[in-house]
Amino acid sequence: MTGCRYAMLPLSVSVLSFTVTGVVAQEAEQDDGMAEVRVLSTPVSQLSAGLGYSHDDLPLLGRYNGRSDQSAYLLLDFDINQRDDDTGTWTLVDGRHVGLSNRNLRYERNRQGDWNYFIEVDQLDSLNPYQYRTDLSGMGTDQQATGGSESALRLAQQRQNINIGMGKHLSKDVDVSLSYRRENKEGQRSWGRGGSYAFAGSFEQTFFLVEPIDYRTQEVDAKLNYSGEQLQLQGGYLLSLFDNPTQAVTLDISSAIPSASPQLTATAPDNRSHNLYLNAGYQLSALTRATLKLSQQQDRQDERFYQANPYNSRSDLGGKIDTLRFHLGLHSRLTPALTLNAKWRYEDRDDKTPKARYIPTFGQYNQLETRTVTSGLLDATYRVDSGLSLLTGLEHEVLKRGAVDDANMSRRAQTDETSLRIGARKKLSDSLNGSVKLSHSQRKGSAWLPGSGILAGTLLTTPIAHNYVNSIQFADRDRDQLRMALDWYASEQLSLQGVVEASQDQYSGLPLGVRDGSSRLVSIDASYQLSDEWSLSGWVSSSRRQLESSTQGWSDLDLSNYLSNYSDSMQSWVGTSKDKGYALGLGIKGQPTDEIKLGAKLQYSNDRNRFDMSALSAPIDPLFAANGSLPSIEYRLSQLILFGEYAIDAQQEVRVDYRYERISNNDWSWNNHTDYAATTVTQLAKDDHHFIGIAYVYRGW
Repeated sequence: MTGCRYAMLPLSVSVLSFTVTGVVAQEAEQDDGMAEVRVLSTPVSQLSAGLGYSHDDLPLLGRYNGRSDQSAYLLLDFDINQRDDDTGTWTLVDGRHVGLSNRNLRYERNRQGDWNYFIEVDQLDSLNPYQYRTDLSGMGTDQQATGGSESALRLAQQRQNINIGMGKHLSKDVDVSLSYRRENKEGQRSWGRGGSYAFAGSFEQTFFLVEPIDYRTQEVDAKLNYSGEQLQLQGGYLLSLFDNPTQAVTLDISSAIPSASPQLTATAPDNRSHNLYLNAGYQLSALTRATLKLSQQQDRQDERFYQANPYNSRSDLGGKIDTLRFHLGLHSRLTPALTLNAKWRYEDRDDKTPKARYIPTFGQYNQLETRTVTSGLLDATYRVDSGLSLLTGLEHEVLKRGAVDDANMSRRAQTDETSLRIGARKKLSDSLNGSVKLSHSQRKGSAWLPGSGILAGTLLTTPIAHNYVNSIQFADRDRDQLRMALDWYASEQLSLQGVVEASQDQYSGLPLGVRDGSSRLVSIDASYQLSDEWSLSGWVSSSRRQLESSTQGWSDLDLSNYLSNYSDSMQSWVGTSKDKGYALGLGIKGQPTDEIKLGAKLQYSNDRNRFDMSALSAPIDPLFAANGSLPSIEYRLSQLILFGEYAIDAQQEVRVDYRYERISNNDWSWNNHTDYAATTVTQLAKDDHHFIGIAYVYRGW
C-alpha cells in the first residue's frame, strides 16, 4: 500500500504541475489579451518635426501644396490624444502641414455620451500658374487703368477658415449641436471685359482686368438629433451669408480709346441662403428600413445696384429662389436570397425673381430658371447560391423646365430618361472573383420650342446665336455602358485586380449639335510579396474619350459687310474631340532590418487631346478657311518618390523623404495668349521640382 502510494507520487506531482501550469498559462493568455485591449484603448500621441527644401519655384506643381517658392520649409505635424481616466474626458489636438501655407489646426475636448466642443483653423493658398505682362495699373483696387508701364504679374488667392462648434447630450436619445464657420478669401483674380464697337469703329477690343478678392462667407448649422431603437431623427437649420465689399471695378481705357468713358464691371453681389431640413430613418422590421429627407431652401440676392439702370426702375435684382427637396428610401432584405432597394426623389426649384429689362439688345430680359426633377429607382440583388449574385435596377427621371422667352435659352419643356441595369457577381474559384454590369439608358423629350433652331426655316437665319448646337443636355440620347472587374489571388505572394469600362452614346433629334460619344478604360493593379520583408506593387491604365459634334459658324473680317449681310459667311463644321491617356507606376517597400524601412515609387502619366475639324460645306466667304484642325494639347507628369525610416527605439524614428516631379504641358491656348489689349499671358512649357525633407518622429506619450 505504501509502495503504491509512493509509486503514485510522481504521477500526482506531474498532474498537479500540468494543472498549475495550465491555469497559469490561461491567466497569462488572458493577460496578454487584455494587454492588447489596453494598448488599443490607451491614448497615443505623435509628433513629427523637421525641415524641407524646394529647389525651385513651382508655378504649376506648387499651386495648392504650400511649397510654391524656392525656399526652406518647416515640416511640422502632430496628433496629441490625452484622456482623463477619472472623468473619461478626451483632449485632442491635431495639426497637419503646420509649417506650410495649406495648414490645418484643430483642438477638441469631449466626454463621450455627454458633451464636446472644438475649434478648427485652416488655410489654403492658390497660386495662379500663368504669367502676365500688362500695362494695367491700380491692381488690387476698384480703380484701374490701362496705359501704365508694362510689368510682370503673378496672381494668388488665400482662404482662411475658422470653424467652431459644440454639442451636448440632453438625454440618452437626444443631443444637440451647433457650429459656426467663417471664411475669408483674399487676393487677386484674372478678369476681363469688352470695349465697344462705337469706341474703335471696328471690332470690339478685350481689356485685361484684375478682380480684387475680399470675400467673406459665414455659415451657421444647428442640429437636433434623436436616436431611438426604431426611429432616428435629425432636424436642422443652415444659414449661409456671402459678403463682397467691392461692388464694381472701374477701368479707365482712355489710353487706348481717348473718347471712351470709364468702364464699370460689377463683381459678385452679396447673397444669403436659409435651409431648413429634416432627416429620418425608421426600422420597420429587423430586415427593413425606411429613410426620409426633406428640406426647404430660400436663396436671396437683393443687394442694391452700384448704379442706376436706364432700362428699368429697379434698384436691385430682387433675386429670389425657393427650392423644395423630398427624398424617400426603402431598403429591405425580403428573404435570405433577395434584397430590394427603392428610392424616390422630388426637387422643385421655383425662381421668383422679377423679370425686367436690363440691356437694349436681344435677350434684354433676365430669364428665370424654374425647374422640377422627379426620379425613381428600384434595384434588387438575388443570391442564387453562395458564390453567385444577380443584380438588376430600373431608374426613371423626369426634368421639367419653366418657360423662357429668349431664343438663346428656349429648348424643350421636358426631358425623360430611363435607365436599366443588369449585372452579376460570381466567386469563380477560391482565388478568383468576378463581376459584370451592363446598363442602357434612353433620354427623350417634349417637342422643341419655337426659336430653338429645330423648326424649319429657323436654322441660324437670324443674327441670334442659337446655342442649341451645344445643348448636349437637351438632345435625345441612347447610352450603353459596360463594366467588368476581376480579383485574382494567384498565389500567396501575387494578387491582381483588373477593371474594364466602356460606354457608347448616340445622339439624335438635332440637325446640328453633338452626334456621338464614347469612352474606354482598362486598368490593372498588381501586388507581389517578394519575401517577408519586401513587397512590390504596380499599376497600368489606359483611357480614351471621344465626342463628335457639328455646328454652324460665322466669320467675316469686314464690319460693314457684317452689319449689312451677316449671313454670307455661314459655314457648317464637324469636329471630333479625342482624349487619350495612359498611366503606369511601380512601387517597392521593404524592411531590411528591424530598424530600417525603405520605399520607392515611380509613376508616369500622359494625356493627349486632339481636336479634329473639317467643313461640311464650302464657305462663301473666301477669308473663311475651308477646313483645319486645332493643334493637339499634351500633358505629361513624371514622379519619383523615395523615403527611408530609421527606428531609434520603440518611440523614436527619423524619416527622410525625396520627391522629384516634372510636368510638360504644351497647352497652346495659354501660350503667349494675346487676345487682351496690351496684355500677354504665358505659361511654362515645363516645370520640374526637387524636394527633400528630414523629420524626427516621436510617439507614444
